[in-house]
Amino acid sequence: SEASPREKKKKKNKKARIQSNKDETSSEKDVEADDTASGSGGGGGGGTDDNFGPKEDEFGNPLLPEPTAVRSKMLMIIASLERSFASLRGGEATPELFDAVRVSAYGETVPLSSVGQVVIEDAQRATISCFDPSVANDVRDAVRDMQGTNLNPYVEEGGSGVVVVPIPRASDESRREMAKELGRQAENGKRRVRKIRRGAMDVVSKGKQGKLDGISKDDAFRVGKEVEAATEEVLLAFKGIVEKKQRSVMDD
Repeated sequence: SEASPREKKKKKNKKARIQSNKDETSSEKDVEADDTASGSGGGGGGGTDDNFGPKEDEFGNPLLPEPTAVRSKMLMIIASLERSFASLRGGEATPELFDAVRVSAYGETVPLSSVGQVVIEDAQRATISCFDPSVANDVRDAVRDMQGTNLNPYVEEGGSGVVVVPIPRASDESRREMAKELGRQAENGKRRVRKIRRGAMDVVSKGKQGKLDGISKDDAFRVGKEVEAATEEVLLAFKGIVEKKQRSVMDD
């Protein structure tokens, strides 16, 4: 039988919610793929960390790195690491804990935010209200399988489409381990940022020595200063992000 106007509208709204998240998911995958190519183990691998804009002009003459491209490359790494911090928590749960959850629904994998709304009821309990109750089991499974959390969600009885997520209090020992893990990830991030700086400054150094045809030493010195300033800015911002997250992990 043909679906009622109400059912058609409901299906249309579900598709719209999923579509609205596709662009965001796509951009996240681009960054994640870039991270993989760059080497997530402390800056290993060639990857694309040395992509600072065109290396030659249309006539084949060498170009200096673009400071804005260098800075953007550094910020992409920091943003990726910051997202990975979301699953690390201390005494207080936040909706960001579920940012990495992907749900298999309607024949595709979609962000949790496209199929349900997360509400932190209190420090030990979160609920996820599914827009479509039929995907509640899929949401439960996706949350349960989220790496590094050991959560045990369940679907509320009555067909309401609400997934309840008990959130155990992190022990002091586990918090210390999380703080150490944050430190390790922070060092990895700093190494990768410095690798980008080193790649850019290698080219700048050649310009300073007059080894790049058509590049003045003054321009090379100017670009070098801008790259150093961008590196210092990014590392300072990252330090603040890490320290804030470490405090949130250790505090109740």
